[in-house]
Amino acid sequence: MKFQARVAIGVCPLCGGLSAPHLTKADAAGKIYNIYACSNCTVWHLHPLPSTSELTELYQSTYFKERSDRGYADYTSEKIYRSVVSTLAKNLRDLDFFSWEQNLRDKKLLEVGCAAGHAVAFFADRGWQSLGIDIAREMVVAGQHIGRNLLCADFLRHDFENQKFNLITHWATLEHLPDAEAFLRKMVQYLEPDGRIYLSTCNTGYFARRKGAAWRYLNVPEHVFYFNKKSLAELAARCGLEIIRSFSYGSGFTTRENTSWWYRCKKRIGDRLAHFFLTGDMIVVELRSRANPKTR
Repeated sequence: MKFQARVAIGVCPLCGGLSAPHLTKADAAGKIYNIYACSNCTVWHLHPLPSTSELTELYQSTYFKERSDRGYADYTSEKIYRSVVSTLAKNLRDLDFFSWEQNLRDKKLLEVGCAAGHAVAFFADRGWQSLGIDIAREMVVAGQHIGRNLLCADFLRHDFENQKFNLITHWATLEHLPDAEAFLRKMVQYLEPDGRIYLSTCNTGYFARRKGAAWRYLNVPEHVFYFNKKSLAELAARCGLEIIRSFSYGSGFTTRENTSWWYRCKKRIGDRLAHFFLTGDMIVVELRSRANPKTR
């Protein structure tokens, strides 16, 4: 629903600009959350932001086991693995990863927010020294049991010592982080000088603006930030990074089994338009270090 109360101006936790109420959304228990929009960087964000401890608790229960607005259906299943790897391969192709990979002498990967390590396994199979880190203990243990190189730890507190990585990935995780800037800054610390960061997150494109509170990725309270290319560029610049490639995907036509040819046709056209015009539900960016970080 559109926010009906008197406008209460707030401060954007991303750029420090002025934010105003934009939407309200109720969670599964009926608790109402306020989503503000920044007039400067255009990011949407929960107001007030939940604490890290509150959010951490969400990912220790049924989040990865029961399909809902805020979780997956058995994330460790073969079906989910194939889906994750399929999306990953498409994203890497559009990022021109496979050409870039051919010119690398060292191949060291860190995945921040790895869950059970599906993507970590994908890169390991390609000869990368792959490491994943996540706070979701049950998922990490499940991945470790099948031989994946995973850590259950708080990324902001973990010391990687002298390790450096050619590639750091952060798939569909940034929207969950109240301290998104701190995460990105720490990634820069462990990135090789010519390294890359790939990340994907929810995109406040055409479908988000059109559907408002009914948008499929407006999940509260675990999604605390909702980005687009402008707000991601703002965040990247503050962390000493720049966007060198970006695209979006997801046209609102969800993947379904046994659909009609007409639905599949509309989905294919919609997906291509979303990709070309950067209006899809998800945005993917490739980041690299820049010489002069932006400060507030």
